[in-house]
Amino acid sequence: MNRIKYFPIVIAILLFLPSLFSWGASSQGETKSEKGGYLEPAVPEVCKVCHSEIFGAFQKENPHYQTLKDPKRPPEKRGCESCHGPGEKHVNAGGDKKLIFSFKDKNATDRSDACLKCHQKEKSFFQFDRGVHKLGAVGCNDCHQMHRKPLTDKLLKGKEMDVCFSCHQDVKSKFYLPTRHKVMEGAIKCSDCHTPHGTRNRASLRTGGRFNFNVDACFKCHPEKRGPWVFEHPSVKVEGCTICHLPHGSPNRFLLAHRDVRRVCIQCHGQRHQNVFFSSAVSCVNCHSQIHGSNFDRAFFR
Repeated sequence: MNRIKYFPIVIAILLFLPSLFSWGASSQGETKSEKGGYLEPAVPEVCKVCHSEIFGAFQKENPHYQTLKDPKRPPEKRGCESCHGPGEKHVNAGGDKKLIFSFKDKNATDRSDACLKCHQKEKSFFQFDRGVHKLGAVGCNDCHQMHRKPLTDKLLKGKEMDVCFSCHQDVKSKFYLPTRHKVMEGAIKCSDCHTPHGTRNRASLRTGGRFNFNVDACFKCHPEKRGPWVFEHPSVKVEGCTICHLPHGSPNRFLLAHRDVRRVCIQCHGQRHQNVFFSSAVSCVNCHSQIHGSNFDRAFFR
């Protein structure tokens, strides 16, 4: 009687076993496919066999090296393979370069995309695709080095100033003019004003997002010129500081675009006071002294 009672249960188990085994086999297949040709977890030892010179410069303080020791990272974002792709076929083929992502033979977009796999969610890279560097075919590793001694700030290939000037020679010359921002002296850096990874602003200028983007970078150091004012100078509001000033360097005081203040003013205002303009003793700012903005007078008088 008891055998008859348990007979349906035995039959159900026997029918379920084949599907259980097939599920286990498919799970193993999925696990194998999910590996995707990655060498993890033995990446450092395998890569070091052929690339010992690179590993010798790959310091433990390097943030890319540290990903090797992070068990929470998936294999595609860990160590060498996070940048160079799956290495299993490359190793099995005796180091065939065609079977690995090599930065040497790739264009700037492909090289940058390899970096953005991990960095694209960082705030500073949000506008990278529209930035002048990427649009100008400049890749990440044109400025940054991944595993070289000594370890520099932000993994730059050298001092920030030297990296920027390697392409912007025309700007470098302006920092030798009599009036200039103290970049050559190390008082400020290019990235204090510009965002190298791109913004929506012209010249990739940094912005606080509260006022005109053309002048936000300037107000970081010159807050007394910011306002807000009851009477704003339209040129500052619309065109920005560079309508009157040359930001990198100028032969004129206050980084002015012209030696004579009056010539700066007549760019927009014309010769309103012709008799005054031709008088060498009188300048526009003798009367209009609050030229950046005023809370008391629409003509910017004192």
